[in-house]
Amino acid sequence: MNIELKELNNDNWLETANLSVSEKQKDIFPIPNVYWIGVSRYEEHTTLYSIMLGETVIGLLGLGYDEDGVSGFINPIMIDEKYQGNHYAENAMTIAIDILKKEYGVSKINLGHRKVNIAAARLYEKLGFVIVGEDEQDYFRTKAL
Repeated sequence: MNIELKELNNDNWLETANLSVSEKQKDIFPIPNVYWIGVSRYEEHTTLYSIMLGETVIGLLGLGYDEDGVSGFINPIMIDEKYQGNHYAENAMTIAIDILKKEYGVSKINLGHRKVNIAAARLYEKLGFVIVGEDEQDYFRTKAL
């Protein structure tokens, strides 16, 4: 079954808000989806999507313009604990990259992740994102389009 991104709306926001990573993953993905939903309502250049597997909401993905108005970003991306390990995040990221390239017309995409999130690091490297900076807990990556 294929993954699709469906813009967050009245029909899917609550189900998306209730998704979660496992308890042990909350150290590397500590912010609940309801926070991201709140932020998106006040961030002018952010759009959130439910990650759909058929009719089932399995994750959350956000994308939009960076502060420079030229670059794009992907943040957050999460897959509910029940659906992890099936390449759904990779499929959703590929769709998001395509949206940012075709619909937003950006020339590069930025994202960040916790240093301890090895699964995210592998995924982003596979998709061509390179580290361009870091702080104590996070890596910052970019991908030229």
